[in-house]
Amino acid sequence: MAYDFAKSEFEPNAAEWDRTKTFPLDKYRLAAEQGFAGIYVREEYGGCGLGRLEASLIFEALSTGCVGSSAYLSIHNMCAWMIDTYGTTDQQEKFLPRMCSADIFSSYCLTEPDSGSDAISMKAFAKDEGDHFVLNGSKAFISGAGSSDLYIVMCKTGEKEVSCLIVESDMEGLSFGANEHKLGWNV
Repeated sequence: MAYDFAKSEFEPNAAEWDRTKTFPLDKYRLAAEQGFAGIYVREEYGGCGLGRLEASLIFEALSTGCVGSSAYLSIHNMCAWMIDTYGTTDQQEKFLPRMCSADIFSSYCLTEPDSGSDAISMKAFAKDEGDHFVLNGSKAFISGAGSSDLYIVMCKTGEKEVSCLIVESDMEGLSFGANEHKLGWNV
C-alpha cells in the first residue's frame, strides 16, 4: 500500500497537541483507515498481517510528524498483537476488528509508581475468583489513559507469575489520577 504522508489528512500538529495535551482520536481514526491500527494483526480480523520490520518503518515515518502519536499507535498495535497472539477466540472476535478500525482504543499498562517497568517487582495483583479476577494496583505513565476503551494490564497472579488482563473502560473500580506533568509526549 502506497501512502503519501505529504498529502495526508493526518497532518499532525504535534506542538499544539502537546501544549494542550490533546489526544487526537479523530486523527488516529484516519490513521486506522490506512491500516496503522492493526499492523501486526491477522487480516481475518481487519489487520495488515505485517511484521516488526514493516512496523518499524511505518512508526519511523509517522514519528517525523509527531513522536507522541507514533508512539501511541505503536502501543495500540502492541495491545492488538497481544490479543491476536495470546487472546481467546472470543476476545479476538470481540476486540480486534474494532481495534483495527480504531472504533476502540487501547493502552498497555505495565509501569508502576514504585517499580517502573520492572515486571517482576510490580505490585499490581489479580486474584482468580473462578469466573473473574479481582485486580488491585496502580499504574503510571499510561499513554491514552482516560481516552482508551481497553487497558491491557500486566499484573501478578502468583509470587513470580506475571499475567495480562484485559480491562474495559467501563469496568467497576477503574479510575484515573491526575495527568502527569511531562515535557513532550503528552498523549
